[in-house]
Amino acid sequence: MTYDVLYIDHGNPEADQNYLKLKEKVPHVVNNKTHVKTNPYWQVSSHADTTNFNFDWLPDTHLEQYEQYGKNKYGMVDDGISMRYNAKTEMHINDVLKINRVKSHEVFYVDTGSHKNHLEDLQKNHNVKTTRFFDSWQKVAQRCLNKMESQYCWIVPSDVDATTIDFSWYPNFWESTYLHIFRSKWQKNSGVMFLHSHWRADTSQFKYRDDFVVRGDVNAYDKFFLDFFDDNSKISEHSFDVNTNKVRFFDNHLDTIKRLVNKSTTKYFWVLSGNCDYKDFDFKWGPDEKTYDHLHTFPSNNQEYGDTFFVDKHSFSIKADKLQNFKHYETINFNIQQKASRLPYQKFSIDHFNFAKTIKEQYQNSESKYFWITNSKAKLANFAYDYAPDYWSPATVYTFAPNNDVMLVPKDAGPWINEQVYDYPHIKKLDIVATKEFIFDVVFVSNGEPDEEKHWNIIKTKAPRAKWVHGVKGRTKAYQAMAKKSNTDWFYACFAKSEILDDFDFTWQPDRLKSPCHYIFYGKQVINGLEYGHGGVIMYEKNLTLATNNPGIDFTLSAKHDVVPLLSTMVYAGETEYMAWKTAFRECIKLHQDVVTKNDVDAKYRLKIWRTVGETKNGVWSITGANDGVEFYDSVKGDPAQLQNSYEWEWLNEYFIKKYTSIEQPVIIEV
Repeated sequence: MTYDVLYIDHGNPEADQNYLKLKEKVPHVVNNKTHVKTNPYWQVSSHADTTNFNFDWLPDTHLEQYEQYGKNKYGMVDDGISMRYNAKTEMHINDVLKINRVKSHEVFYVDTGSHKNHLEDLQKNHNVKTTRFFDSWQKVAQRCLNKMESQYCWIVPSDVDATTIDFSWYPNFWESTYLHIFRSKWQKNSGVMFLHSHWRADTSQFKYRDDFVVRGDVNAYDKFFLDFFDDNSKISEHSFDVNTNKVRFFDNHLDTIKRLVNKSTTKYFWVLSGNCDYKDFDFKWGPDEKTYDHLHTFPSNNQEYGDTFFVDKHSFSIKADKLQNFKHYETINFNIQQKASRLPYQKFSIDHFNFAKTIKEQYQNSESKYFWITNSKAKLANFAYDYAPDYWSPATVYTFAPNNDVMLVPKDAGPWINEQVYDYPHIKKLDIVATKEFIFDVVFVSNGEPDEEKHWNIIKTKAPRAKWVHGVKGRTKAYQAMAKKSNTDWFYACFAKSEILDDFDFTWQPDRLKSPCHYIFYGKQVINGLEYGHGGVIMYEKNLTLATNNPGIDFTLSAKHDVVPLLSTMVYAGETEYMAWKTAFRECIKLHQDVVTKNDVDAKYRLKIWRTVGETKNGVWSITGANDGVEFYDSVKGDPAQLQNSYEWEWLNEYFIKKYTSIEQPVIIEV
């Protein structure tokens, strides 16, 4: 038996054409229910594709009294073609009925400020009306609701790839009056919506759909590629296949993006970095509803302040107008959905600790914005060289724990550096471990001091690899002999008159950011209680030590040096009468010189203590030596050549004998 076919015109663009096609297939089709003579009858929507539908189909006998509804390819119950009864009856969903929908519709094309890459193609197949995005997608839908002419329409943003929309989709017919919102790979709401004319805009009747996933249009918005004019930029440029405008990086991201605002022809624009690899980056990404006016940044490696941006041009122009610090931007979305990995920086390996010298020599040779410097004498600790510096801030020198034997240096730092890395104003020391602990040699020097064996044994306990230099006459020769014994660039110098404290160890490290220098630790004078550099451990820089052939009255102070205010020793300088006198004599010549030439307050205080305090054995001889040193300095009027004699063992011995052979006890001079 053949049933009548009732055609329902819903006002879609091809309604008339679809009716004519159906009439060719089913001549008895009618478009007015009063003309229906059979019960049941077929009801056909003007949105249905009847090309391959069999109107001779009949339900199983036991289902003859039920209205029959089929399913579309998404498994939705579709009323596009259905078998109806004149009287109310129950519904049956029949799996064998396959319902297809036409793909030509009323479409509202929403201008999101992008390039309109898909408009012409949409116009070929759909009745397209244009509108613009404002406030929210729900408000866009409300506006379209007031303007639509058919039963339902599609809403299509200009920044999506329209070829990824299945216009044949239809929901379960009892949900047809909902607002249906489709997702993309990155967004819950892509802006693609299915809107029925009976949608109640004042309700929450909407559903998010993932029956098909919409893709963004990879060429929707302008893209700017920041060229650093280095090898990495060449590599980066070949890691993506999207169209870009190549521009120069202007010192920092804030100033660069400010300039790009005026160059962009779209509401949003992308900023790509010549220091990143984009082979796995998806430029079809788009922001969600809540962050449309945010500044989006994507991490580089593990650096959240990344180099890849999606920028709302209008919002950025307002918020960044008077901004000085990019990190203070009002609405930043640190997007973790995807990242753009930093390309590796060039590496330089050095066999010394003079990082400043290497930076000065190599920064012009670097083929990347930053470059690595590694001290080859240090052992790496599974370090990956994957740290991504922050380009939002001024170019910064980064150093790595524990000893700063690995540095990441910007080319910009090169012209700043003269003597030391600290010449550059932007330095950050990171707690990221790059190398294992570095051990420097320990060298002990003696010349027949009473407790030399005792003090040596203490050192050997603390530093089993320690070396001993003994019996070298002359301070310069003795110190250079120590340097020759050392196999490391610095060495800890320990002196026979000083006993290493229990809580002092030999793990302290010189500062790699300074130019090479000596480091002086504090010693405590047993004879008078003073705590300062005299008699303390000294960490000598080997090359400086070997190069110091004509020192002033103090070998250590005649070269670059720094003071480390850590107590290292107890200084036993008064074990014999002569030792007490000699130590004080030499030390107070130096202190007195600092008082006379520099008016040094610390030197003035220490000199007073040396000249007045001697509370242990031979304390009187120490006080006498101190006063003799001042007297000698004044007598030679500070003549450097004369003062140099005080560091010659034989001259000191003769001076002492000549002065005190006929005196049983020295004379105490009040200060």
